[in-house]
Amino acid sequence: MWVRAVGDTVELRDDVRRIATHPKQAAGGRSTLPGHLPPEREAWSFRDRSYWEQRAAKMGEDVLTLVGEIFEADNVLLQLRRVQAIVTHLERFPPERAQAAARRASFYQCFGVRAMKDLLRQGLDAEPLPGLLLPTHGRLEKPRFARHATHLSPTPEA
Repeated sequence: MWVRAVGDTVELRDDVRRIATHPKQAAGGRSTLPGHLPPEREAWSFRDRSYWEQRAAKMGEDVLTLVGEIFEADNVLLQLRRVQAIVTHLERFPPERAQAAARRASFYQCFGVRAMKDLLRQGLDAEPLPGLLLPTHGRLEKPRFARHATHLSPTPEA
């Protein structure tokens, strides 16, 4: 099989004829013709945004929010594979872990499949998010010498 770039398309050829033509994609992008999918995968390609949002909603609001953010990040059709991979991976975990992982991914705006898998594998879903950390020391309830900011600035004259 030979691959030949021609303008804004990519041709797949054998020694004699052209087998398929696909539009060029950005780095990491994919282009698959429906007729080239194996029968067991063909049904997946025709599921739209609402289908994946319904599956995400079954795991909880945080997972649904993450899926919505991924779809809004770019062209919906380009995000379907990413959402499919993330939702099907999250479905393997208890809802609490899926929710926590989705919250963390959403907080860091990290929408990659590998990042989601690493996050769960390392147990980072159990860690509190930075904005939610409570100080363990250094905060005084009634500071002795503290003053309000108005005491430090001169009074405006009328």
